[in-house]
Amino acid sequence: LEQLRPALQAREDAVCVVSIAAGVTIADMQEVLGEGVSLIRMMQNTPVAVGEGMLVYALSPSADRSDAEALESALSCAGRITPLEEKLIDAATAVMGCGPAFAYMFVEALADGGVTCGLSRRDAQLYAAQMLLGAAKMVLETGEHPGALKDAVCSPGGSTIAGVRALEESAFRGAVIDAVVD
Repeated sequence: LEQLRPALQAREDAVCVVSIAAGVTIADMQEVLGEGVSLIRMMQNTPVAVGEGMLVYALSPSADRSDAEALESALSCAGRITPLEEKLIDAATAVMGCGPAFAYMFVEALADGGVTCGLSRRDAQLYAAQMLLGAAKMVLETGEHPGALKDAVCSPGGSTIAGVRALEESAFRGAVIDAVVD
């Protein structure tokens, strides 16, 4: 930012700086660049590479709606992009930025279970990944609480509720919450 400051100060036209630097706040950037520079702090996740990412951003006081609209337009092909209070960006990053690694671990574990039961690695991975994609789409498109969607799959005395019990006995939800909080 120190190196950018002279170039930004020399510009006569309006410019907005977009930062994806983790942990660097708008206040940190304004301290270096000055109050008058429009800034957007943004974070994204790796699924932007396939157009299904999640991006969140916060505007500095000197940025305006046109800066946000330009950002949203430029990055709409990367996935979903939403404004967020800056104080929540680190929390969002823990969920949507770290989350893909957790999801990959889950897909891998499901596939490992399928292989253990006799499926080929290729088929087990396909079934697990497509299931995760479909389940995520159900959450997004129905607007239903994930717990209600889970309950709709769990037949009384069935294999799904037995699997849910096994995950709960292994502290699945607690481990996921800890992964986000830590």
